[in-house]
Amino acid sequence: MAYVVYLCCMRLPKPFDHKNLKNHLLISLIGLILGVLLYYYFSSDSVEKAFGFGEATLSGALGIIISFLIYFISRKLDQYIPWKTNLLARIFAGLVSEFTIAFLIINSAFYLYIQVFGSIAPEVYQSGLIKLAIILFILIFVYNIIYFALYSYYSYARVQIEAVKFERKQIDLQLKALKSHLSAHFLFNNLNTISSLAYKDAKTAEKFIRGLANLYNYTLNSYHSKLVFLDEELSIVQFYLFLLKTQYGPNINCRIDIQKEALKSKIPPLTLQMLLENTVKHNVMDAQNALQIDVYSDEENITVKNNITKAPKNLNSFNIGLKNIESRYQLIHKQGISISNNTHFIVKLPIIK
Repeated sequence: MAYVVYLCCMRLPKPFDHKNLKNHLLISLIGLILGVLLYYYFSSDSVEKAFGFGEATLSGALGIIISFLIYFISRKLDQYIPWKTNLLARIFAGLVSEFTIAFLIINSAFYLYIQVFGSIAPEVYQSGLIKLAIILFILIFVYNIIYFALYSYYSYARVQIEAVKFERKQIDLQLKALKSHLSAHFLFNNLNTISSLAYKDAKTAEKFIRGLANLYNYTLNSYHSKLVFLDEELSIVQFYLFLLKTQYGPNINCRIDIQKEALKSKIPPLTLQMLLENTVKHNVMDAQNALQIDVYSDEENITVKNNITKAPKNLNSFNIGLKNIESRYQLIHKQGISISNNTHFIVKLPIIK
């Protein structure tokens, strides 16, 4: 059993890395103990040879050497014959290579010892080798079964850890998107608009407040979602466009032309709103510089396109919104967004089914 425990410990996947000093010490210790125990077991069957300290020491050193050899061979096999894709081949290769290496080294050492220090009865020599071969094969076979169970367990644990990391990163990106929509600047502008409307047009002011409330309600309730349906996102975009039209009047216009098939595709929440906000942030809107935004789709992408007027004064932009959208698409869809900036600023979002 000591040999089985040794082998299981020897080939555990990371974080039990072979470069770890503690792991090397463990391999050395178990190899030493195993070598001494095996020598004692076989010498007890021989009437010609009593147990000696020198022989036990040599056997322990041989156990350490074999332990490290099997360890590094096993690591190489893990690289060239992955368990996930070649289970039977990996078990067979492990059995054959580990047994062959261990048996040949022990047999060679045993033969050299006899040549140097004295002869031994052929029947004792042959029976000892047969016993050794049977024990080694059984232990290595059991070890491979145990290792596969341990490998499966640690692989599952790694998958779970990666899933948690994915969730945390996703939530972090969603929170950043939420933070951008709850900024003091955004709220201040809308409150100013409400204040000016309250005395001029009470009905529009009420509608503006309801639209703003719906926008914030959607923002707060959707930040934890990875994806939402495109038609749901578009319904909120309509509220946001109403806020923009109320503030900028005819100086901003948005056309939406989404194919019916694309409405049930999915999109990271707040994506379209962030893109619309980005166009407003980077362009001056007045009678001479009207902003035209087009949102449309084809079979592969949802496109947000706007003309470029002129940049507002004192604009400091680090493209945080675009980077946030890019990161979320890479994380969820494994495909980033496409951005072009020539006569028009165009962002293409891959359609997610």
